[in-house]
Amino acid sequence: MNSIEALKSEFNSQIAELGNIDNRKISDKCIYVGSGDSYAAGLFTEYLTDHKCRCYSPSDLSNSRLPRDRTYCFVSVTGKTRANIEVAERASQAGAKTVAITFNENSKLAQVCDKTVHPKIKRANTPTAGFGSFVANVVTCLRVAGISVPKKFDGWYKNAVKLSQNLFESMILPDDTVFILGNNMLYPLAIYTSFQMAEFFGFAAVAHKLEEFCHSPIFGLKKTHNVWVLGQKEEHVYKRISKLEGRQISYFELYNEDIISQIFESIFFVQNLILLMAEKNGYTELKYLMVKDVLKVSSDIIYYNEAIR
Repeated sequence: MNSIEALKSEFNSQIAELGNIDNRKISDKCIYVGSGDSYAAGLFTEYLTDHKCRCYSPSDLSNSRLPRDRTYCFVSVTGKTRANIEVAERASQAGAKTVAITFNENSKLAQVCDKTVHPKIKRANTPTAGFGSFVANVVTCLRVAGISVPKKFDGWYKNAVKLSQNLFESMILPDDTVFILGNNMLYPLAIYTSFQMAEFFGFAAVAHKLEEFCHSPIFGLKKTHNVWVLGQKEEHVYKRISKLEGRQISYFELYNEDIISQIFESIFFVQNLILLMAEKNGYTELKYLMVKDVLKVSSDIIYYNEAIR
């Protein structure tokens, strides 16, 4: 089974397990710390709690004082990310409560933290962290902050698949950079989408908030670039950007008055849309797996390979 087929299989099977996640509340003032997809997972909770909980990349906290009266939740599928482990060690030394949200309960991160929370689904055998692992981390981050997540995954999945199937035929795979725009709850989705686009197709994908994109990045927009607007009744923004002739602008209406439904339907939408685009364009393997030199540099930095010291 090739890497994209493995992810497609996982996308379709993840629904059966997500309803099993029942982790308990730990604190309604968590500080989530994570990199990549894990950062995006924690950021959903920050927005849903009106920033009562906060989310940071470990690099944001590398030189910061870590107050002992907060609960730090370190999100990492593998539990091996060097930067997470270093901040977790500092937080523990400062006397703060530390929690590892990880699939690897025997990892260095789990050993450093006071408590380990497993997302309670089986991690799929995929070359990336996986679609299901990301959704499970989102659910777990919400539940750890005391936010109830109804077991409606099957319905959210079906709605998302239908929407992505309705839209993907009109989608053109970018030849160059794609800017992915989203406000509020859709900003972490834009971040997640940018990571998936880079891993699947190997081109630059950059996430921005809608208005911030118009403050400066829009001036770097070339005719070879694409713009995806993840919208919540913000089609007026799309129409204004579309006045720029020769640019490929796409708009996805993802509004749902139930914010929890919006989160999970929009995640499933992005996952299936990218799978459909990969199939349509003949991709069978994730592009990032094919650039071995880049992959090695990435791994050496993330996991701090001792050989490079």
